[in-house]
Amino acid sequence: MCFMIAVGKKASADGSTMVARNCDSNSTEAQRIIAYPRKKHQPHELIRIPDSNNVEIPQVEETFAYIAITRYVDGDDIGMVAGGVNEFQLSAGASTGGWLKKEVEDISPMPETVIGDYRMQLILERCKTAREAIEWLGQNVAEYGARTDNYIIADPNEVWLYEEYQDHHWAAVRVPDDSFVVEGNSFRIADFFPEDTANYLCDPDLIPFAIQHGLWDPNSGKPFNVSRAYGTNNRNRPRGKHGEFEQPYYSLHRIWRSISLLNTDLNLDEYEPTQEYPLFVKPSKSITPEMLIHVLKDTYEGTDLDEYGKTDMPYGTIVDPVTGHYRYSPAWSKSRIIGCPQTITSWVTQSRSWMPNEIGGLIWAGLAATASSPHIPFYACHKDTPSAYKIGIAGDNSVYLPDSAYWLFENIGNIMNLFYDGTVDLVKPVWEDFDHRRYEFQNSIEQIALNLYKEDKQKMIDFLTSYSNGVALEALEVGQDMLAKLFTRLAMVNNPQTTRGYENPAEWKKSGFIY
Repeated sequence: MCFMIAVGKKASADGSTMVARNCDSNSTEAQRIIAYPRKKHQPHELIRIPDSNNVEIPQVEETFAYIAITRYVDGDDIGMVAGGVNEFQLSAGASTGGWLKKEVEDISPMPETVIGDYRMQLILERCKTAREAIEWLGQNVAEYGARTDNYIIADPNEVWLYEEYQDHHWAAVRVPDDSFVVEGNSFRIADFFPEDTANYLCDPDLIPFAIQHGLWDPNSGKPFNVSRAYGTNNRNRPRGKHGEFEQPYYSLHRIWRSISLLNTDLNLDEYEPTQEYPLFVKPSKSITPEMLIHVLKDTYEGTDLDEYGKTDMPYGTIVDPVTGHYRYSPAWSKSRIIGCPQTITSWVTQSRSWMPNEIGGLIWAGLAATASSPHIPFYACHKDTPSAYKIGIAGDNSVYLPDSAYWLFENIGNIMNLFYDGTVDLVKPVWEDFDHRRYEFQNSIEQIALNLYKEDKQKMIDFLTSYSNGVALEALEVGQDMLAKLFTRLAMVNNPQTTRGYENPAEWKKSGFIY
C-alpha cells in the first residue's frame, strides 16, 4: 500500500524539491516523530536486520543526523522509517511497488536475505545526495536481493524514482526539474535509456535478463520499456498472494486523480485506466506543500467515484457489498482512494539549495489518517520532539498509549470515519485552517532563522526547535478539544430522544440541537 508524489525544483512554487507520501498500513502501527543526532559507532559493529533470515550488515563509522517518522523507539537497533529528511536535506519515501508478470515471478524469486523496509533508515543515516542513495540501493540489492519496492528520493537539486523487480533487478529515473511524478503501488518507469546515465540507472542484468527470457525484443524497433517487460496490471491474474491488488482500479485511479489535480489541462480518462498515464507531468501551476497535502487527502470529491455520503446506512457508514461487513467510510468499493482511513502517517518534505541545510530541509509531518491530523513543520536541525510524539514501547507499537499524539489523531480519524457525515465538519476544516496558518507563517519564521544563523547557529537551531515543538503542542490542544466535541456529538446522535424525526446529519444540524 502507500502513495507518493515527487516534485522537481522548477515545478515547485519556491524552488524546493519535494517528496510527499501517504503511508497506508494497519492502523495499530503507531508512528512517532523522532530527531536522531549524529552518532559515532564502534569498529566492526554489525546491524542485525529483522525479517531477513538474520542478515547482519556492517555499521558505518558515523551515521548522519535526521528527523524521521518511524515505528520504532529507543531500544530498537533498527526500525521501519516511513520517511524523513537528514542533515544534508536528503529525503526519502517508499511504497509497495507493482506486481510482476507471473513468468517473471517464477524465474526471478525474492531472496530470503532482502532487507526490505529497513533500508529507509540506512539511506538517511549514510547518504548525502539522491544519486548516492540510488547507488547505495543498487549495491544493497546486488548483495542482499530485491522485493518489489518503490522509492522516491530527493536532495536539494535532484529527485529520483527507483523501482525493483525481485531477485536482483532494479531501475531508477531522474525526475525532470520542471515536472512531478506520482506512484501508487504500481510500476511506473516506462521507456528506459541506459546509455543516458545522467538520468537513468539500473542493475547491469536488467536488460540482458529481459532479452534472454523474451520479455523484450531488441529488434522490435521500440525502446526498452521496464513496466511492460517486467510488470502487469494484474487484471486477469487468479486470486493469490497478490489479492490486495486485484481490484482493477486499485492503483491507477489514484494516479489518474493526482495527475489531474496538479495538471488540470490533460483531461485524462478516469474510466479506462491503463499503465500509460504519463510518467512525468508539468503542473498547471507551481506546486506548494499545501497543494500536495490537499492531494494526499483526496477521495475523488466531485467525481463519479466519490462515495462520500452516497450510502443508505446510518451515519454514512458503508457496507461492503461482497462480504456484508461494515467498512470505514469512505471506503473503496468502486476504487481505492488516495486519502484512505488506513493511512498511518502522511508527510511532505522540502529540500532547498539556496538555504543552509539546517533550515532548507524540513518535513511537514502528520500522524494517522491525512484528513484527521495536522501537518507540523519539523526542520532537519531539530534537536528533539515533544514526548507525546515519540512515546512508545520498544518492539510493540500496537499498544494504545493515552498520552501518544498518534493515538489522539488516530482516535479522531476512527470516529470521523465511522460516523463520517455527522462528524467531518468538526475535523477536516479545523485541520485545514491549522495547516494553512503554518504555511502562511513559514517565510517569516525562516527569515528569523536565517538572521539568527548569521549571528549564532546554535540560537537558530534552538529557535526552530522551539517553534516546531510549540506548533506540535498546540496541535495536541486542538486535537483534545476536537475529540471532546466528537464524543459529545456521538452521544447526541446516538440518543433516539435527540434524533427522532431527523433522517440524516444535514437535518440534525438544521434542527439546531447539534453544534
